[in-house]
Amino acid sequence: MTNDEIPNDEKKSEIRMKKAGCSSNFLLVQAVTLVRIPLCIVFAALLLSRGPQAELSPTLFLLLGLLIVAELTDFFDGWLARKLDAVSETGAMLDPFSDSISRLIVYWGFAVAGLILPVVPLGMAVRDITVAYCRIMLAQKGRSVAAQWSGKAKAWVQGLGAFAALLAPIYWETTGKGAMIAISWIVLLLTLASIGPYARAALNNE
Repeated sequence: MTNDEIPNDEKKSEIRMKKAGCSSNFLLVQAVTLVRIPLCIVFAALLLSRGPQAELSPTLFLLLGLLIVAELTDFFDGWLARKLDAVSETGAMLDPFSDSISRLIVYWGFAVAGLILPVVPLGMAVRDITVAYCRIMLAQKGRSVAAQWSGKAKAWVQGLGAFAALLAPIYWETTGKGAMIAISWIVLLLTLASIGPYARAALNNE
């Protein structure tokens, strides 16, 4: 039997099932993307209740575990979207949104705990707001709002910086707090530098 010979009811049922499958895949991908936010809220709450400590402890390993899982979801959601054929512009917008909120929460916790300079989360907020407006301009032009290469590089820098900040009290005994200042400025400057490609893309009239 050819497709033309399939009864209309069966065709409609097949279409509904396909849409349901796509919808389920889409929701799964977005759940993986957005789970970073509650994970990072738990991370910050646990970090602040623990305080900076210069020794290995079960709490430190739990914090490391939360940070690792949060970072892995940032990689895994994109891979899952491609695997399930659930890539969408909505997902392209939700991914950087989740990144921004979750990393701001993490670095705010570091700043309050004295593990990073307070100027870092401030700079991150300025960068993310600026890039958000660039994305609005790109969307108005009908162009993709997916992450630029600079955004992905920024994510790597902030991710590695988070691990360095979390473990800082352990190596401060050797390096002193100068290492914290160096890490803070490296993360801050590279974060702000990532604005460039988004601004150029948004201001490009082509």
